[in-house]
Formats: sequence, structure tokens, C-alpha cells
Amino acid sequence: MKKITLTLAAALAACSMPACEIDVQSSLKELSDPYITTYECVRAEYGGQDMLEKYDYIRITLTDKETMLLSYKEKGGKAHSRECSYTYDEKTGELTAEIGLLGVSHRESVVVENGQFTLSMPIAGTQLIMQFKS
Repeated sequence: MKKITLTLAAALAACSMPACEIDVQSSLKELSDPYITTYECVRAEYGGQDMLEKYDYIRITLTDKETMLLSYKEKGGKAHSRECSYTYDEKTGELTAEIGLLGVSHRESVVVENGQFTLSMPIAGTQLIMQFKS
């Protein structure tokens, strides 16, 4: 009788726990740091012109908790990549990256929501808008 009561109590306790879905194909990395992935540029405009027409791809890959890789390939050209550092605030979802271009260090922050973010910044007086999705 005690065994039946304990089994029933355990079953009731399990039923009252919140449900959680875990994909069996998921890795520990995806469960612990889901923002660490590759983000594909799905929209790129500079001064109202579509820049994606000129590229096979533009990607940002967060390789670990500190390093990211910006990679791109112009149509008919060679692939290029640039490594830089970043930080991610898990509470706010803010990703801050710092990259050096032409001897000048540039720092930019975006908020990652639902696996996507938009980078919007002026370059030489013209607005650059890039949207990335994982």
C-alpha cells in the first residue's frame, strides 16, 4: 500500500512540474548558449540600394563566448573573413562587437531577439541597414 501511495505521489508531482521540450538533436552548446550560432544577412541596404545583389553571402558566426567571425563573398570574387571580439549580455540580449577597419576600431551594439538582429548605422553620412537571422 505504501508503494502504491509513493508511486501515486511521484506521478502527481511529475504532472505538476512545468513542461519542457528538448530536441534530442540539440547539442549542449545550443541548450546553454543558444545565441552562439551563424547569422545570415537577409537584408542589406546602403543609401537605399540593395547590397545583397552584389554578394553571394554575408554572415556573422559567433564561434564561442568571445570570438565572432564576419565572412562575406562578393559575386564572382573571393571569400573574405574577419575575426573580432564580442560580448553578450544574457539578461538584455545585447550583443556588442568591436572590429578594426582601416586602422580604426569601431564598436557597435544590437539586441538579439528570436534569433535575429538589425544593425543600423551611418557610414560617411549614408545609412547602412543590415538584418541578420539565425
